[in-house]
Amino acid sequence: MNKSIQQNYENLASFLGLRLDAEGGAIYGQRRTYDLIIYPEQVKYAYMLTVAVSAQRASEPLTKEECKQFQRENKSVAKLTQNGMSIKMKMKNCSNQSKLQANLKESIDALVNFLHMKGFQNCCQTCGRENPSACYVAGGYVNLCPDCFNKIQHDNTLSQSQKQGKRENVVAGIVGALIGSLLGAASIIIFSQLGYVAALSGVIMAVCTLKGYELLGGKLSKKAIVISVILMVVMTFIGDRMDWAILIMRELEIDFITAYQILPMLLEEQAIEMSNYVGSLAMEYLFVLLGAIPTIISTLRSNKIQGKVYCLGSMNSTSDVES
Repeated sequence: MNKSIQQNYENLASFLGLRLDAEGGAIYGQRRTYDLIIYPEQVKYAYMLTVAVSAQRASEPLTKEECKQFQRENKSVAKLTQNGMSIKMKMKNCSNQSKLQANLKESIDALVNFLHMKGFQNCCQTCGRENPSACYVAGGYVNLCPDCFNKIQHDNTLSQSQKQGKRENVVAGIVGALIGSLLGAASIIIFSQLGYVAALSGVIMAVCTLKGYELLGGKLSKKAIVISVILMVVMTFIGDRMDWAILIMRELEIDFITAYQILPMLLEEQAIEMSNYVGSLAMEYLFVLLGAIPTIISTLRSNKIQGKVYCLGSMNSTSDVES
């Protein structure tokens, strides 16, 4: 979360009389008898917030008509849903801070009044017991009672310890990355032969190589990323050269192996313009870069958040586990 958004969230929490979890970025606290957690489900839509409440009633969950009626009466609410004992109110995106504060306060008041009127009781999202607390569990926010939180924290700690203790099989990982990079090289050739300069081929190369290593190697460590990147560079070069060889094979009516071998000679003799060859290769590397960077960041971030379980407002969290 950048400083500007964090400052806006701090102002929003203060305006609502709630608290901000500085580590995870969620706003939380109690309104009336209900524990609320407010957060954006997608980082790129920082001001399209979701208000989560864990509650149940003896009769039945919310009906579709009840949800639709609530949305009709509250124009700043995009959607109201219930899944099990989790009730979520999604707000419409609003970047104007004053309007966002007013809309959110009004909608929260309407939600808690609505739940109270419909006979809903605040509860743990997992077991239905009373007195839950807002918690962060491996990338998501939930309301849990102490017993459920302790169990989830214990299970997560055990899972992370097993993951950390798992040995990385470098040889198998290289085989997996090689298979993935071959699929990436094939995509470069296929898209090019179809007449497309597709960024998708770079994404396929990056994702397949990294996931191939992780699948057979057991984990995606920093060493694995370096090996995978080297294979991406090599296989992108080979894939682009094979694509040129197919073109030469068709134009000169020769076999593929000969066409592949004489490419450097054709470049030297300027039968193929060096600028076209280098430009094509540079474009492929750019596409691979665009695919690799988000994939690596996403994987490392996912590995990091999987090791975090804590109650909001508490420093009692599991340690981050290095891959």
